[in-house]
Amino acid sequence: MKKWTLATAALSALLPLCSHAADITLEVEGVDAGRAAGSTLLVGVFTEAGTWLTKPASGRRFPADAPVNGKLTVVLKGLPDGPLALSVVHDVNANGRLDMNALGIPTEPYGFSNNAAGNFGPPKFEQAVLTPVAGAPVKIRLN
Repeated sequence: MKKWTLATAALSALLPLCSHAADITLEVEGVDAGRAAGSTLLVGVFTEAGTWLTKPASGRRFPADAPVNGKLTVVLKGLPDGPLALSVVHDVNANGRLDMNALGIPTEPYGFSNNAAGNFGPPKFEQAVLTPVAGAPVKIRLN
């Protein structure tokens, strides 16, 4: 009986270390209604600095053709608990990627969690990382 109690206690102590799915309400501001018809919102979720902007832990696509007062609200479901960083692209032509000009400068609106901004390139993971709080929306403003 003692062995069972010890095993149960050990497993109970490890439960807080397990990752649980979380839901995040994402409010994206600065959506141009004039460019929204037929467009999509691409959301990349990153959990590690080493994969920042190259390999998202998950990616989501939402219709973006009905912004209200320049804002879209979406719910990201089943995300891992803990720190993460988000990238958002208003994919105006719905081709599934961020379009850029010949110099590599984005031609479609984009944004990052914490409204992070980089110098002559994207921000670092550390600038965009956040730990979501239950019930508090995450707000991102598009550039």
